[in-house]
Amino acid sequence: MKFSERMGFVEVDNVIQFKSMSQRLKNDIFNFWRDEIERLYLNNPYSNHNETEINEFLWTHYFHETKPIGYDYIDTSQITAYYKIMKFYEVYDFLEFLMQTLLNNPVDTKKINQVLELNHSGFRFIGNQLEPISSETDIKNLESGLNLSIDDGHLQKAINELGKRENINLNTIMKESIDAVETATHQIAAELFDGQPKDTMGRSIAILKDNGFIENHPAYLKAFSNLYGYSSDGGIRHPKNRDYKVDQAEATFMLEICSAFISMLSLKKSDYKTKDLNK
Repeated sequence: MKFSERMGFVEVDNVIQFKSMSQRLKNDIFNFWRDEIERLYLNNPYSNHNETEINEFLWTHYFHETKPIGYDYIDTSQITAYYKIMKFYEVYDFLEFLMQTLLNNPVDTKKINQVLELNHSGFRFIGNQLEPISSETDIKNLESGLNLSIDDGHLQKAINELGKRENINLNTIMKESIDAVETATHQIAAELFDGQPKDTMGRSIAILKDNGFIENHPAYLKAFSNLYGYSSDGGIRHPKNRDYKVDQAEATFMLEICSAFISMLSLKKSDYKTKDLNK
């Protein structure tokens, strides 16, 4: 992370881009495909294709345009002018076309996925087609959990870590996510019932369940308790001799499911207070 970002002098975009595209992402996608076309075709001694042929291929097969009157060939500036005014979904359309035609190889798939991940795009290539890495429901749960402010800032810390462009600590995301749930359950159990500050999360959940606050199927609560154990036993929350190696998919999943659980707790808290008022 840059000095200006660490010190807070410039705003850092920590949000997964699902229905938008930052200028930096748009620029990085442009630089990716131009660099790869140069590598594969223009600077490749074994390639018989030149820049004019590449540009005219894109001009006719993607943009479906004919040559403007007075032009003998299409140059890169004309393609660039089209790219600059593309909406974010048009950029993804264009990128898919490139990955299915000129850049249809595993090396470029890996490279572009790294570009998308670095810029927090909500999409990745599976084969040569873009697929969402997170559903709209997951995005809403994350935003909802963050805005409820019953987790003592742990969700924000997890999101800040996920939002880093470099040196992301995935264990921190896991730890802060589950700590958010632990804090939220403590707060509700203490506010509404006889919960104590030093209670474990299992004890807090038991208090909520015994008082009819949580009436979910036991298997659901057991599944979440197992997630809590998974985050602890793997050395994530309480480091031990063996550290479980977390990948970004697991860390993101933990953040999303913990956000959803906090949203559910808050909704039930509102319902519970409403029932008390109506008694």
